[in-house]
Amino acid sequence: MEVINLLPPEEKRELAASRTNTLLLRYSVLTLGVVILLVLEVIGMNLVVDLGSAQNQAIIQENERQTASYSDIKKEADQFTSDLKIAKTILSKQFSYTTLMFTVANSLPEGSVLESLSIDPSSFGTKTSLIVRTDSAQKAISVKTALQEAKVNKTVPLFTSVSFQSVTDTREEDSPPPKYPFTAQYNVIYSKDALTQ
Repeated sequence: MEVINLLPPEEKRELAASRTNTLLLRYSVLTLGVVILLVLEVIGMNLVVDLGSAQNQAIIQENERQTASYSDIKKEADQFTSDLKIAKTILSKQFSYTTLMFTVANSLPEGSVLESLSIDPSSFGTKTSLIVRTDSAQKAISVKTALQEAKVNKTVPLFTSVSFQSVTDTREEDSPPPKYPFTAQYNVIYSKDALTQ
């Protein structure tokens, strides 16, 4: 069966154009919808990024605030570390003053006492003064010999040099004689090796 088309050709063209226009309208609406969706998606992504950026900025500011509060603690820790290094250096170079004093005192012969002793590690190797009181002038010579033989821990000589500076008699005519009337002053040089003992 065949359909007879009784429409004039002009109307046929208009019907075909009408269908084409409807199809174009659908495509235009669909394209417009896709564009609107893309715009909404871009706006949404921008909002998410802005929100994330604001949160990240807040976290950064909080971290900077915490870092600032920790910087004082870090400064204190650095200072403490520096102080410990200084203390370690001092302690590694430290020597026993009491050992040196006992070495000098124990080396003195009977009848002599130590009056003045200067122990300064910076003066080791240079001349310094030592004063001893004795009960006789002869004892001052014995003290010099004893000081020359004095050894720290019975191994290292305490002095590299011992010499007389003076020996004086402090007795006065009108007063009773003191127990140790002679004052002997010696020039001594401490051995640098005694620092390590």
